[in-house]
Amino acid sequence: MSRRLAVPPLLAAATGALLLLAGCSADPLNVVILNARAPGEKCDFLDSTLFVARGTLDFRPGGDALFFGYFQAFSWENQMQPPVINVSGDKVDPGGGNDFIGDTIVYDYQYSDPAVTLASETQNVREAISAGATPDKNFMGADLIQPKALAALNASLTPTAQTLVVTFQMFGKTAGGTSKHTNKVSFPLTVYNSAPGVNILPCPTGTKLYLGPCGVAGRDAPVQCVSAQ
Repeated sequence: MSRRLAVPPLLAAATGALLLLAGCSADPLNVVILNARAPGEKCDFLDSTLFVARGTLDFRPGGDALFFGYFQAFSWENQMQPPVINVSGDKVDPGGGNDFIGDTIVYDYQYSDPAVTLASETQNVREAISAGATPDKNFMGADLIQPKALAALNASLTPTAQTLVVTFQMFGKTAGGTSKHTNKVSFPLTVYNSAPGVNILPCPTGTKLYLGPCGVAGRDAPVQCVSAQ
């Protein structure tokens, strides 16, 4: 089945694989994170046929990088099936024991500027997916740039674009208590500060801060003032 690729204005044409997927051997890989969904016009990430290969984030003062970082939604699936239990013809367990509840995401960073070191960070979450759930109707969210990385980038970025590859993996348990983790997923971001020390706010009369579909100034577009019309 063919898929449409929605690429924000500043992104280069995507080539190769959308995501780098790598499984681990600690437990059977049943909960799988797949394509990075495009936000869409309403930033609801609901269209599973639209996806992105990478993103950009401008750290210029007046933008929203430090408030919102970079949230991204990814399609995922739970390949475990609901083991329905019947006793004397009566359903006593609808099969929820294989539902997966993620409670932790671990992030690792590869960064193109050798002068800046970004350590691994851990985020506490609660994201659930039912047994047998398919990627067309299910997605999970990740805050790709965690607080320490966000602060380090803000202190060092210039107009020269840098590449930040974020690799993350979710850990959790099934409702039945079995420990599980997802595959690892890598997503590249282009990060920069289009005007260090120059706050774009307030925008000149007749213009407004460009927020984009997700309401985040600097996400997938430079921090800029556009016509208020």
